[in-house]
Amino acid sequence: MCLLTEAARRWEQLSQTEYHILAGKRGKEISIHLKFDFADFPHLSGMQYAQDADFGIRASQYYGAKLVPALLHGKMDGSRIESSRNWEKIKGRLDAIIGLKETLEGNFQIALFNPRKVRANSRIDADFIIKNEASGETFFVFIDEEHGRHYCKSAFAKENVDYMENQSMLTVLKKEKTENGKTTELYRHPNFKESCHLSDR
Repeated sequence: MCLLTEAARRWEQLSQTEYHILAGKRGKEISIHLKFDFADFPHLSGMQYAQDADFGIRASQYYGAKLVPALLHGKMDGSRIESSRNWEKIKGRLDAIIGLKETLEGNFQIALFNPRKVRANSRIDADFIIKNEASGETFFVFIDEEHGRHYCKSAFAKENVDYMENQSMLTVLKKEKTENGKTTELYRHPNFKESCHLSDR
């Protein structure tokens, strides 16, 4: 299975899942309810960098939310994305998506994100950044909010820039996963007590 199709398969699984991350900083709590929509996948997977790739079908057949079903139902050959001159950049995004579940359910660093604090020029406009280091690879995940919904705006493997550097770090207080109507607590900070819950951001 090619990387693009594998990433689509993982995204379909995530679409049935919601993560609740409760983080804190200086006595204030910030609540993130992260959801996954098919419409988020094309940008996250780097399709905007693959305009030079010929997938053998009309773009209207895999545009937007149609991309995940088109890949999973065999309507398009995802391996053709590897012919793009931007393949290495795209590959880092697909690797990040494939490892996203592990990132969110494992230990990670989280911070409020300010693009002006990034040492290199950054056009990413997001509320939060997550940094995960696993299997010798470092992934960055950027989370934003739109219409009351938190979503993954961008995710990619580290190249030269550490986007977490100089950001305002948060402490993970509690982490939960809701899947098929069942909520599972993944992590609770040793010093966090529910009775101390303050108002969300």
